[in-house]
Amino acid sequence: MYFRQIFHSPSYSISYLLADMSACDAVVIDPVADQAELLLALLQERDLRLRYVLRTHMHSPQQGLCGELCRFTGADLVTGADTPYEGAALRKAHGDTVVFGSEALRVLATPGHTPDSVCFLWRDRLFCGDTLEIGGYRADAMQSDPGRLYDSVTQRLFLLPGETLLFPGHNFAGRTVSTVAEERHHNAAFAAGSRDSFLTANTRQPGLPLRPEPPRHNPLTPQKNAHPEAP
Repeated sequence: MYFRQIFHSPSYSISYLLADMSACDAVVIDPVADQAELLLALLQERDLRLRYVLRTHMHSPQQGLCGELCRFTGADLVTGADTPYEGAALRKAHGDTVVFGSEALRVLATPGHTPDSVCFLWRDRLFCGDTLEIGGYRADAMQSDPGRLYDSVTQRLFLLPGETLLFPGHNFAGRTVSTVAEERHHNAAFAAGSRDSFLTANTRQPGLPLRPEPPRHNPLTPQKNAHPEAP
């Protein structure tokens, strides 16, 4: 198994590269366009074949373009069933799987942030895009549906085993991983109150995300003055 988080400083986005090393098959989740060269280098370094480019959601059809990643690798685009993208893609519904080598990701439909939002469950890890952020959530004033978002998080994601590792689509809080149990009990948007209070908050301030301020440094890069981790 190979797993790597790839941080994009300008947008605070996190992409994920997963691979079955025995089969040399790989997938990438939510790659950023200007990191294609980096991803291609990582694939070449470990002699991996990129099978799929997965999108957890799209705000516009243009986000479906794979660019150099698909052109140079022959990878297929994988989207949610309700994607706005009109080009060639494997459109996956809730409960479908994406198989690479002997590994498989399960698709969870989680509409709300956008109508086509999905999450991908791999082993003990959940890749949730913008459906859920660590400690909060993200909303888009034009595309988000607060009611569907609340239901997707509480009725799909929070029903997973508490020890499931949760990997978000962005790093706004200086953290790159949480657990379902932690978000279930401590996420500021969902842990307190009810569905009605969640909808009221979004009606009063539509499209405003509940999240901490972004970090001032790349959290995936060691800092010069940071204390070394204990062995």
